[in-house]
Amino acid sequence: MNKTANASALGYGAFALTLWLNSMAPAGWFNQPWNNSLLQLLTAVLGGCVLAIAGVLQWRRGNSLDTLLFLAFAAYWWIGALYQHALADGDRAATSAGFLGWYCMVWAFLVFCAWIAACRDGVARMLFTAGLCLSLFTAALSNWAHLDALAVLGGYLGLVTAVVGIYIAAAEAVNEIHGHAVLPLGENPADHGSGVF
Repeated sequence: MNKTANASALGYGAFALTLWLNSMAPAGWFNQPWNNSLLQLLTAVLGGCVLAIAGVLQWRRGNSLDTLLFLAFAAYWWIGALYQHALADGDRAATSAGFLGWYCMVWAFLVFCAWIAACRDGVARMLFTAGLCLSLFTAALSNWAHLDALAVLGGYLGLVTAVVGIYIAAAEAVNEIHGHAVLPLGENPADHGSGVF
């Protein structure tokens, strides 16, 4: 029997690591130079390529929520990496803070819609999408209001969300290997037909 691997662990792992690495600078852990080529590469490879592969694999398994999050945010991280690259090359005049605010707000709205779906897919995914939505919403407000405190708050929301994503990745891998819920994801047994709650 040919079994298809559960790519949720891969997807949430790549998503969480990319989110963590990109949230440290807004949180104020260090000053982020625009020419940080390592961060650009990590964002493109982990967030862009690996997340896209996980999205395609989850699409094959019929997991709509993970497919939406992984493929949409693969594009998001690619855009982020290319934008960082453009800034490193000296293209600083093209994007206004107002547009960046709306850019983050549109993504926050998409994640809010995913959060509605995640409310039926377990507490862990619900917390992940809620944290991601709040992080993007705070980034939008930070761009519009030009308040550093909001940027720091958004960075910390991203870091907390990344921790939830790492937990989901670990739970998906551990539970799959053991064949039962060792690390609970807060799934409703009636919806998933398992004893996990």
